[in-house]
Amino acid sequence: MLKRHLLLASVLAGTFAVTACSQQTEDNAEAAVESAGDDTAANADAAAAETQETAAEAEVAAQDAGAEVAEGAETAGADATDALANTGEAVVVGANEAVANTAEVVADGASAVENKASENAVEAEQQY
Repeated sequence: MLKRHLLLASVLAGTFAVTACSQQTEDNAEAAVESAGDDTAANADAAAAETQETAAEAEVAAQDAGAEVAEGAETAGADATDALANTGEAVVVGANEAVANTAEVVADGASAVENKASENAVEAEQQY
């Protein structure tokens, strides 16, 4: 927008400079150039205000993004903690099952040894 006004001011100034045949034309050209300069200054002020507004919006957006990142990290941390707790629970359950299965196998083995010992004792009595 500012460039367009500057270009327009330049074209107007050039046009008036070429067609300045009388004092009145020169006066009009000076007035147009002065008006274009005023317009350019006003547009520069407006552009500066827009730039400040855009910077403020960018700052708010950056703060929002930072808050979202922090929230996401907090959620990820909570999820990781839950996953770790679930893993620990699974390890405990698995260990308990392994101990129970081992105890059952040992009991079955002891039973088998006892049965074999009883059979051997019966055979030994029959032989002697």
